[in-house]
Amino acid sequence: MGAMLPRRAVLSSTVLAACATAGPRPDLAPLSREAVLVAAESWHTDLCLPAASVATGPLAPLGRHAPAAAAFAFGFGLEAWMRAARPGSGEALAAMAGGPAVVVARAVPGPLPPPGAEESVALRVPEGGLAAIQAFILAQLDGPPPAAPPGGAWLLLASSRRYSLDFTCNTWVMAGLAAAGLPVPVAGIRFRGESMRAVRTEATRQATAG
Repeated sequence: MGAMLPRRAVLSSTVLAACATAGPRPDLAPLSREAVLVAAESWHTDLCLPAASVATGPLAPLGRHAPAAAAFAFGFGLEAWMRAARPGSGEALAAMAGGPAVVVARAVPGPLPPPGAEESVALRVPEGGLAAIQAFILAQLDGPPPAAPPGGAWLLLASSRRYSLDFTCNTWVMAGLAAAGLPVPVAGIRFRGESMRAVRTEATRQATAG
């Protein structure tokens, strides 16, 4: 997420926070050895998947020009904000109104967490959970993604989902984790703090469950 650093902004001061909690889930699938890393920087969170899982899944074209990548990071954002050279107050106001969104993807050349991450949490997922996250991402795209730049630059892909105050980059990350079969809240998660608290709660649950 190093390329996100210039995009630090006061978006969190322009919207109201909302909290959500997950209830008990007696029907949870057993956890496997598959794991996803949730990485956070500034107001933004990403899902980081091992390159080996991407190479054998529906997002495999991403790795065509980045065979040495250790992982791939995926996020979500307002298209106007993500494409702006120097996003500012105009883009922040646009975020309040919502609009077309993009899925952002990049190859991570070195070990996780990716460069720029300020905090990160690894979560195990049920068998097939990583493939489910990829299917969640692919379902928002027009087709297979193009190759990601080998140097770690962000690739912006038009998403069928719209960005709104009720569905932000952090909501998107939680939706991806839920698609993988994890009992995490989605509705009401807007900000990084809410997202990472929910992720840490799930990590504690997993550690307690063994």
